[in-house]
Amino acid sequence: MDAAAQNALRYFAPNYFAARASFLTLARARGAAIATYPIRARGPSGAELSIDTAYLGAKNPRQLLLVSSGTHGVEGFAGSALQQQWLDRVDSSTLPPDSGCLLIHAVNPYGFAWLRRANEHNVDLNRNALDRFPGPLNAAYRELDPWLNPPAPPRVPDFFLARGLWRLLTKGFAPLRQAIVGGQYDFPRGLFYGGERHEESIACIERIIAAEALRSVKRVIAIDLHTGLGRSAAYRLLIDVAPDSPANRDLVSWFGAAAIASSQRPGSAAYEVNGGIVDLIERRYAGSRTRVAVLEFGTVPLPRMLYRLYRENRATFHTAPDSPVLARERARLRDAFCPPSARWRNRVLAHGDNVLQQAVQALRSVPLNRNLENAEDTN
Repeated sequence: MDAAAQNALRYFAPNYFAARASFLTLARARGAAIATYPIRARGPSGAELSIDTAYLGAKNPRQLLLVSSGTHGVEGFAGSALQQQWLDRVDSSTLPPDSGCLLIHAVNPYGFAWLRRANEHNVDLNRNALDRFPGPLNAAYRELDPWLNPPAPPRVPDFFLARGLWRLLTKGFAPLRQAIVGGQYDFPRGLFYGGERHEESIACIERIIAAEALRSVKRVIAIDLHTGLGRSAAYRLLIDVAPDSPANRDLVSWFGAAAIASSQRPGSAAYEVNGGIVDLIERRYAGSRTRVAVLEFGTVPLPRMLYRLYRENRATFHTAPDSPVLARERARLRDAFCPPSARWRNRVLAHGDNVLQQAVQALRSVPLNRNLENAEDTN
């Protein structure tokens, strides 16, 4: 590994607190406007947790690049690393004169600090940003819940994957995946639980994106950073728009067709999600030309990922808080969402930097003399 690649690994912090400190240090060094939003939940040893933002660019931007991390807490290690790298490289000439870049660090600080994907109420925040509650019925999940969430501590052997193979053979891959990961609102201790009301973090994100300084925004590119889905270190921009829509044409032209996966295209790697963070952003900027995507970096095969989530969830609800079993399962979950491999981490940093540069170039693709108020269209 060359010196530059080795140096880049410093962006991957060992825990939430170190990641937050590095993010804020780099933001201050760049002269970014910083805001901190504490949440009521506490981290290990009772430490305070918060969502933090850093803003660079025009005082009242007409174009906005919004990059969020840690929506699924433990996925925040890679997301924070990408945001830190971006802060280390961005300068006054990076963004067009009428534009701004808003970085939202650790949407789910509790999950980041405690090595959980869900938050303090076991809510998947990327299923919680609904426009109304209760969430939609997921009848297929009800049948799967006894398999996914048995009321007992994890043990070995447990035949979880063997039982999953039977369901895969009888239901088919796409329907089974959609039933599991699309979101469910009936089992508070279950995986992918979307909650019964907006969680504190979601309310906080609503306040952040509704700030007075952003009222003039007419064009938005929003990217929510995630890990877990797909081939190791490969990436996709997951979207939920029709293949023949203006939004799809824009995203393909900016990021390349090979990088785009739409849930509305049969056989796609993307799947339909209820209550995603990007949906919240899209609703807030409905009067603007808004393009949203989830930037997903692959880690381990999907069955292994689901197995790690299953075991960590069982340990959370059916072992003591100081149990070595729980500590072990959470460490394994962390490594599943942020592999310790230097090769994986450097590839994620390189791909992520490329995507953010493409996003900035997309902001430049509309001449400054064009009236962005007339650039609105439908998805």
